[in-house]
Amino acid sequence: MRPTVIGILAAVGLVAAAVLHGRVRLDPFARAGAAAAGPVTRTPIEAGTVTISEPGFGVIAYRVPLPAATGADNVELRFRDPLDGARVEAFATGPGLHTTLLHKRIGGDTVAVPMPFGTVDTVEVRVHRNLRPPPIVRDVVMVVPAANPR
Repeated sequence: MRPTVIGILAAVGLVAAAVLHGRVRLDPFARAGAAAAGPVTRTPIEAGTVTISEPGFGVIAYRVPLPAATGADNVELRFRDPLDGARVEAFATGPGLHTTLLHKRIGGDTVAVPMPFGTVDTVEVRVHRNLRPPPIVRDVVMVVPAANPR
């Protein structure tokens, strides 16, 4: 036999063995789903610490100082009213860190900013309101996995 045929038969045999032993689920019609989220700790951030500024016409920036904790999954800003498709940008600042975390349109009343790996001191969220009334922050929460030590 040729080496390519032997290689193909060996690969098919290995896949069949993995499927039969239950190590691999072989279902071409299965839908991919998100992993079940584990328990989380929601740490509220006091609204008085959020600094609001207007860096440009039609743009409102919310600067949120974060508590000294690493390993946060995200920071959620909840507004009083829906943002109605406003463009939202988020930036993280920390020791040796300045990165863009979010750049998309948000239709609901909650902006969930994913956190990068490392220590983040502040998160700045900019909402481009463009002829909409200024959004008012209702509450800010930092979400940390419960298994993550502080």
